[in-house]
Amino acid sequence: MQVVFLAYVSFIWIKYGAQKSISESYYVLPEKWNFLFVLFTWFFAFPAMILGSSYYMLAAGAGIVFVGAAAAMHKMPTRAVHLTGAIGGIIASQLAIYLQYDLLWLNIVSLSLAGLVALLFKKYAMWCVELVAFTAISIALGIQLF
Repeated sequence: MQVVFLAYVSFIWIKYGAQKSISESYYVLPEKWNFLFVLFTWFFAFPAMILGSSYYMLAAGAGIVFVGAAAAMHKMPTRAVHLTGAIGGIIASQLAIYLQYDLLWLNIVSLSLAGLVALLFKKYAMWCVELVAFTAISIALGIQLF
């Protein structure tokens, strides 16, 4: 999960710069490489669903899977599926972190950091919030596994 996350986000950031959101990276990639966005979401989400051992993390992973399945978020009807998956995934992951993993401190740090970077980097607010959310999922799963 970590390798996929770091490799994809780093590649996009280095090659195309920060985007409005991670999902926007689908549109900056050449069309023949759009499948990389789908692979990124699925190769992060499926392990999270399996390793999470949590109904909320299962829902969070499913949301991320829907984001990849409905990658073309600027088109209808995939936009509704994409946004529901993205927002639902973030909310479900935060619920898992608090309710099932008992890591309230991670919720507080994540939400505070997401708010701070969103204020500082308004143009890239969603990009920053998503990076924080993916990182929080990774930290929570790492704590649960080890």
